[in-house]
Amino acid sequence: MKLHRDLLISLILSNQNSFFRILDYIDQNDGSNEFPEHLYHRIYNNEICHCPDDKARIYLTISSLTENGIFIHNDKHTGMITIEKVILDLLRFLDVKRARELTRFDFEQLRKRVVDVVSEITTITHGSDDYKDAMKTFNAFMSEIHSLIKENVASLHAQTESIAKDYKMYDEGGASLDVFDLYERVSKLYSRYVKPCYEFINPSYDMVQTQSFSDSVKQLVRHHSKPRINDKKTAISIQYKKTAITSYYKNIASIARRLEQFSNHLKVDRANFLAIESAFSELMDDVDSLRHGMKRDMYLSPKSDFFKQYTSFDGLSRQKTKYSQRLSWNKEKTKLRFKEYWYATNEKQLREQSAELLPISYAEAIDQDRQIEISKILFGMSHPDHISDVHQYLFEVFKNKLPDFALPDVLYALEAFVPTLDESLLIETRERRDVTDTQYYLNYIQLGFKEAS
Repeated sequence: MKLHRDLLISLILSNQNSFFRILDYIDQNDGSNEFPEHLYHRIYNNEICHCPDDKARIYLTISSLTENGIFIHNDKHTGMITIEKVILDLLRFLDVKRARELTRFDFEQLRKRVVDVVSEITTITHGSDDYKDAMKTFNAFMSEIHSLIKENVASLHAQTESIAKDYKMYDEGGASLDVFDLYERVSKLYSRYVKPCYEFINPSYDMVQTQSFSDSVKQLVRHHSKPRINDKKTAISIQYKKTAITSYYKNIASIARRLEQFSNHLKVDRANFLAIESAFSELMDDVDSLRHGMKRDMYLSPKSDFFKQYTSFDGLSRQKTKYSQRLSWNKEKTKLRFKEYWYATNEKQLREQSAELLPISYAEAIDQDRQIEISKILFGMSHPDHISDVHQYLFEVFKNKLPDFALPDVLYALEAFVPTLDESLLIETRERRDVTDTQYYLNYIQLGFKEAS
């Protein structure tokens, strides 16, 4: 019986927990959109059949879902069924914890596709039908990447929060996971999923003998900004799309920092555990030599070989004897003395220290709304034909036009502005200059561009 797909999707959503089991099976196996037929029979008989909605029992059978294109029945000898990708994507969208994290291979395929389509566009006559088709493909692909990155960051955030809860339980001594299992989870999440995403959207990430995602999109911006094409509107549109994607750099960097903190703490705990275990094993070896059944030499002594290699407690007895009186606080007087010290400290005027400027590398990345605001100002104004110092020029422009201006705004403006310039007109000197605001400083090599002849 042919049915409207909106009805089937509505019934699937009503029974999403049952279909989540199919999604879990796919993720735990080879990743293809296939699952055993007997798995769905078990889900249908044990769960869907007990649903109070009669429509679910009638329309969510294998035959109904196959006839209406939700399932694709493979060769019956294999006993496998393929589920439509759009349904899996919808299920992943409903539960971010079940979203599939993108791997290094996934990001490499995305990068290659961007490089290929940009290379194709730059060789096609601007404004032709082929160019329009290629740009439609590029825009659709950029939207797809934006959606993938957004979901991937949300999934990685959820995974990190899960690890954070387990780490808190472990730190409080009540977690079932030991330090080795938790360290392995943190390391795997960072190296396999977080780091590749971090490198893909990092606008400063350079690749040898090929182009990164960011560099490839910059090339397309420069292509539309060339004098012979001079399509500033399209160049700005491409820059906006790139900004929307790379703006997640700050989110993924925050996740990376949290995982690094967990990793460092767990690494120390793991090393301490191994050291204690090793020392205990050596101690047991020394004890074994004393288990000879005789009455002499039955106990370890301070002169044992085991204690000679560990100097942690050396001098502890002398330290306790020498300083024991200093720790014997008077219960009546100590509280009063502490209060007096506290009052005296509060009344004392501390000398104000002059704030030192920080290098720009300490600044946090600016958010997406700020980036769009900068781009609108940058591309909404005309620029002189000759600029001797691009950094200083952008500094003066945004200092006067941008509310709450700060030096990090110049860095993003530079990233967006320089790709629009003709490379043949760039002038790079060896002269180093500085530009500062109230908090940061930037030391740079002077860059300018000359008027086209």
